[in-house]
Amino acid sequence: MKIINPLYDKAFKYLMENNRLAKKVLSVILEVEIEELILGQQETLVTSETHKLSLFRLDFKATIKEADGSRKTVLIELQKSKLPTDIKRFRNYLGANYITKGHNATSEKSSYDNVIEEPSPVYSKILPIITIYILGYNLDDLPYMAVTVNRDIINSVSKEKIEATCFFIEHLTHRSHIIQVRRLPEERRTRLEKFLTLFNQAWCTSEDYILDLQEIPEEFNDVATYLHTPVLDEKFRRQLEGEQEIETILDTQEAKFLKKIEEAEQQKEEAEQQKEEAEQQKEEAENKMQEERKQKKTIALKLARQLKKAGMTNDEIIKETGLSKKDIEMFN
Repeated sequence: MKIINPLYDKAFKYLMENNRLAKKVLSVILEVEIEELILGQQETLVTSETHKLSLFRLDFKATIKEADGSRKTVLIELQKSKLPTDIKRFRNYLGANYITKGHNATSEKSSYDNVIEEPSPVYSKILPIITIYILGYNLDDLPYMAVTVNRDIINSVSKEKIEATCFFIEHLTHRSHIIQVRRLPEERRTRLEKFLTLFNQAWCTSEDYILDLQEIPEEFNDVATYLHTPVLDEKFRRQLEGEQEIETILDTQEAKFLKKIEEAEQQKEEAEQQKEEAEQQKEEAENKMQEERKQKKTIALKLARQLKKAGMTNDEIIKETGLSKKDIEMFN
């Protein structure tokens, strides 16, 4: 079955705007049951000052059911980047979320707006944040397909882990999920690995924005079928093609930029090497001059000794050898 490549922004947005499938996708990633979900009303692309395209992001407001049966309302911030991107842009948007997002983060109201019992009116518009990063490239220093960065509360004195629920900590720290789709293993056993089968970039066709699925996990057949629908939609395909063209341009620009950086670094290295060689030559020249002066003085002292024995005066010896009065007096 051919599907639109969900690593592309247009395709991923199409998937996540389907509320039922978005709940399913987020439930798999977060490993919790999502009971209600609202997609935030905001721009979907965070633009780069340099490239005018960088990372795709969506905000959701969700009621989640934890493993222990408890329920809470959270903000889910999902960011997806197909190309290596500046980490500052991830941080900037997260910072904006902490500043502006709360119960009114979406333009819609829901029956679960007051699920959490707020201990103080001060916190009446604050929700915990969960971040999800879906990367279309590999992090060299994190060789794992998916990791969860969770919060542990540690007693700073005893160094023991504390089992506690703290509203302050819950709302000022957050859980993160990082997914590297290009690290998908060949043997897919977990729900997350099976879901990411739909992201398998090894199945890209001649048109990178189309995947030709060689297998479809039964649980996610509905997602695959949904992503198959736009394949024959000419307008949708043109939009994906446009995104691919932009990516190609960015790749070309990045290659040129990296080449310039490499050349500049090489020139800098050569300049530093030349500087080191010049300093070394200068040091060698100074050492040679010192050695020559030392040898010249040694010869002059030998001559002065002979002249002294011959009965010449100190002034005559100084004039003849160029030595100082102090040097001559040592023979007295």
